[in-house]
Amino acid sequence: KTPLILSEKHGDRMEDFFGPEGILNARLPNFEYRRQQRELAEKIENFLQSDRRLLAAEAPTGVGKTYAMLIPAMRWAVANNSTVLVLTSGITLQEQLIYKDIPALLDVLGLDLPYGLLKGRGNYACIRKAREIGAEGFLDFGGDKGQASRDISGWLYATETGDLSELSLGDTHPARERIASSYLTCLGPYCPHHERCFYNKVMRSLSHWRVIVANYHVYFSYVLGQRKPFPAPFGLLICDEAHKMEDAARAVTQVGVDVRDWQRLLRRAPRLDKVEASLLRSVDCPADRFAEEVADLSRVSESVFDQLAARLPDGKSFTAYPPELKNDTAELLVKCDRIIGHLDELQEAAAGGGRDANALQDDGRIAVWNGELTAFRDSLRWCCDTQNYPEWAYWREGGSLKSSCVNGSDLIPPAFDDDEIKVIALSATMTVDRSFEYWANETGLAPDETAVLDSPFDLPSLMEIDVVDLGLQVMSPGYADAVARVCRKYARENGGATLILLSSRRLLTAVSAYLKMNAEKDRLNILVQGDLPRTELLELFKENERSVLVGMASFREGIDVPGEALTQVIIDRIPFPHPGDPVGEARAKLEGRENFVKAVLPGAKMQLRQAAGRLVRTGSDRGRVVILDGRIVTRPDWKILDSLPAVPVKKYRLVGAHK
Repeated sequence: KTPLILSEKHGDRMEDFFGPEGILNARLPNFEYRRQQRELAEKIENFLQSDRRLLAAEAPTGVGKTYAMLIPAMRWAVANNSTVLVLTSGITLQEQLIYKDIPALLDVLGLDLPYGLLKGRGNYACIRKAREIGAEGFLDFGGDKGQASRDISGWLYATETGDLSELSLGDTHPARERIASSYLTCLGPYCPHHERCFYNKVMRSLSHWRVIVANYHVYFSYVLGQRKPFPAPFGLLICDEAHKMEDAARAVTQVGVDVRDWQRLLRRAPRLDKVEASLLRSVDCPADRFAEEVADLSRVSESVFDQLAARLPDGKSFTAYPPELKNDTAELLVKCDRIIGHLDELQEAAAGGGRDANALQDDGRIAVWNGELTAFRDSLRWCCDTQNYPEWAYWREGGSLKSSCVNGSDLIPPAFDDDEIKVIALSATMTVDRSFEYWANETGLAPDETAVLDSPFDLPSLMEIDVVDLGLQVMSPGYADAVARVCRKYARENGGATLILLSSRRLLTAVSAYLKMNAEKDRLNILVQGDLPRTELLELFKENERSVLVGMASFREGIDVPGEALTQVIIDRIPFPHPGDPVGEARAKLEGRENFVKAVLPGAKMQLRQAAGRLVRTGSDRGRVVILDGRIVTRPDWKILDSLPAVPVKKYRLVGAHK
């Protein structure tokens, strides 16, 4: 392509791209001039030409921040012969960037910049593991009589990318988990499919891309999880949806060990009777004794996890490992050490004898299995040793032990410590009371420059907020019934087109059951999170304006339904975290009295803004946000209303409510 040559009329300013007479208006159908979009693009352009390192910018819904960040960034990449890395939190935005926004802008600008999407390794199939499914006789997954296995085998010969999203399997389907690529199970150069490996193919392409799109989990898995550089050099890092950065960093660095994964690993233990007898004699590790040690390890681990389930409440944090389990757990770790030691010695003996991995078993699988066992042992040891509490939280969740760092500011800064890389952090909700202090405290990142754009919409004329005081505490008898009755009243009066956001599964069950019971009488179509996949629920919601969509916290974001299909959002309460949340509990212990003002209150304000932001997505949207929490009014010191859009507010109290 021939790069765009700007005439005297169209100079080299952002006004010339984003202005009323600009290039985008002339070349993009349906483009609308927005002052805030031009201002954001100018801010980014000036930042890129400066010597400052970190720009933080809040751009509300409707600003058009994607184009405002991409045009200056792509021009910078060309001018500096460098690469731009764009991070987001969800696949929806990533695919929009790859399949819509980036190609459209490159065409408009006449630029030829190679670009691509890098997903996490687990999104690609491992050819070796996928072929094993067919070789093992089409395994049955969840009673499907081998159908998933047959689908995988046929797909494996047809796919060019190996992207597991091409398969009609859910993200947590056991067949998908079975064939997903993993660095723990990767045989590396010893794999017979190394050259054809789908993940390796993406890695080879990565070095040629000048605009790379990935997500926070992928980026943090390298720089924080594996403590390795990102696999491609870049000079500009754009962090979109930057308010989700901390959650991603904590998720990547979370330590955990699951009894089911442990059992699967031990069932796949190598059989040393396939190893050369001379090697086994040299390390004094007879095959039959090794098999006995693995069986013994399996027995002890089963006992330990059974006791953990009996002695540690599910979902509750613990500050000290149960003393009565310390001896059994120590025995389990010793048995792990012994088996790991045997296999380490075996590999050293093979290497010392000039043999390669084929001298051991199946192209290096002993080394892979030993690496997995080592990782499991290390995770178990960490989760049992609570000396880092309260900087780290510890809890049991089902059959898992888990541990997480409680504060992202202890994790994130090392991921951005390269002074040669410029960083732009953007989101529709980054500030609390128009200040970046909360975001800076949570991430440990101090912006050199900030920008807060106002909404391009006339919000006071487009929306209102109703505050309803139920007169009841969350745990009071009758609270769920009161929420259900008020939700029904508002949904019925609005004729549907309502998104209801609830703070607990208990409320979700109670409210959805009540609405469904009255749905025929109210002529409403009730859709409930969990009844269908999220994408199907949203499509049904958009198709029928008399629909009511009932969901929980995850529906506060990523719901983009403009127009008449969504004209009302009901939020049951200020979204304070559950007091029993292990991470929140540990952080409260760590920060003491400051915790509420420093973290809990501003976090709740930001999440409330995100939930309210589902309503107005375009300049023609109209509607109402309803918040069923009287504390918004009765606790003026919290300044909750100040953090929400400055729109008309109506206050009500539920008649007949009893505390």
